[in-house]
Amino acid sequence: MHGTWTLIKLAVRRERLTTPAWILLLAVLAAGQASRYAQTFTTPQMVADFAREMTANKALTAFAGQVYSPTIAGMAVWKNADAIYTILALIAILTIVRHTRAEEESGRAELIRAGAVGRFAPLTAALTVTGVSMLLAGLVTALSMAKLGFDVTGSLAFGAAVTGIGLVFTAVGALAAQLTEGARTTVGLAALGLGVSYLARFIADGAGSTALKWATPHGWAHLVQPYAANSFAALLPALALTLIAVAAAYRLCARRDLGHGVIAQRPGPAHAPRLTSPLALAWRLHKGLLTGWSIGYTVAGLVLGALALSIPEVSRQGASVQEFLNRYTAADTATMTDAYLWLISLSLGYVAALYPLLAVLRLRAEESTGRAELLLAHPVSRLRWAAGHLVFALAGPVVILTLAGLAMGIAVGDPLGVLPGTLVQVPAVWVLAGFATAVFGLLPKAAAALSWAAFLFVNLFGEVLGPIIGIDYWIAKYFVPFPNLPMVLSGEGFAAGPILIMTGLTAALVAAGLTALNRRALV
Repeated sequence: MHGTWTLIKLAVRRERLTTPAWILLLAVLAAGQASRYAQTFTTPQMVADFAREMTANKALTAFAGQVYSPTIAGMAVWKNADAIYTILALIAILTIVRHTRAEEESGRAELIRAGAVGRFAPLTAALTVTGVSMLLAGLVTALSMAKLGFDVTGSLAFGAAVTGIGLVFTAVGALAAQLTEGARTTVGLAALGLGVSYLARFIADGAGSTALKWATPHGWAHLVQPYAANSFAALLPALALTLIAVAAAYRLCARRDLGHGVIAQRPGPAHAPRLTSPLALAWRLHKGLLTGWSIGYTVAGLVLGALALSIPEVSRQGASVQEFLNRYTAADTATMTDAYLWLISLSLGYVAALYPLLAVLRLRAEESTGRAELLLAHPVSRLRWAAGHLVFALAGPVVILTLAGLAMGIAVGDPLGVLPGTLVQVPAVWVLAGFATAVFGLLPKAAAALSWAAFLFVNLFGEVLGPIIGIDYWIAKYFVPFPNLPMVLSGEGFAAGPILIMTGLTAALVAAGLTALNRRALV
């Protein structure tokens, strides 16, 4: 453990800006929603009516979870808790990987270990800083809710649920860092666990299965039931899983070599006759990512499509139901199932926006590690090199959204019926690909930070922050591409205008990024 305190101070210095920012963001999400509901529902009866309407809406129940407390605080937790849990889990994974596997991959960990630093010091420092950040996130969330005058015990229960899921995925990220050799692979492996946790909770609430919720970290956080049962005991499985994963991470850290993972990478062939072009090399680098996303989206399409068969039609009375239908349907004849299928398609599009960002950031990884320089020393132009990766950044979303649409259609008994709803998301996803390409060409050192910021902005502003801070949806359309898409599954005809605008914007951004890449120095 020698040197742990010094490494903790180093990690705190590196996180001094980002950690307070996301903790504040989570507090705003929690308290902002509660404050908005307090202004909207002025009597207990109004809150009770809203809770009853939301309980009847099985589509929203699958997304947000069950309503446990028909109060302002309870409904605010119902609305945003799952988003907070998922965002925090992703932040925990990225933070722990940044201070463990990424440090080894870059070679900095080897330089540090050359000094008087113990074998377990880097892992301990990373776990300490990330774990304390999760505790602070829960504490600030609880204080922000209590500050608004809500029940202190319920606020503490909510904060405990936030901390609990954050600690679980901190440990999961630390364990994944011991298993693999690359930071991207580590994030992908831990994110797979996050996706499975969310999907299992989604299915559990969609099907009304409490037993299934006990099998997933997201379910444990929901079962705390803030402002209702306040069951802190529901977090005992989270504590147990955290301790087991941390112990396993230390055990593996003691047995592996620095820079290597327990799962050894297979060496490539001595000769690769198929690697005859930058596109062939890009395929070799991206095929794993594309395959994983394709399998994940196919499974998600089958599961989410099957849940559509259990969505009942509800009365169109009530302001909340009307608001939901107005947002996700475009015709009075659209059913709740139509709204659900469009909402699922839209959600898959929001998540799919991450794929092109990862594909474009592979360009940055190739550049920063020096591999691009070795490749460009041969008769390969920068544009050909970048174009090989951009093919997958642009074609990848088409593939995964097509598979998801077909899978959902098969699940609902109409193989091609849902496909237009998923494919129409592609131009909006491409806008994020264009943005990532532009920042890679113009601001390469900030490409990763800006790309992740764009992804979080689009998802949070489009579906969460906009409503919380009271911004009308038509104003939000100027900043997020997805709300501008025609709702082809819920009563709206296909409109080529938004599609052409987004495609043109993507082309302009890609052109700007490639032009800048062709003129700047490799850094």
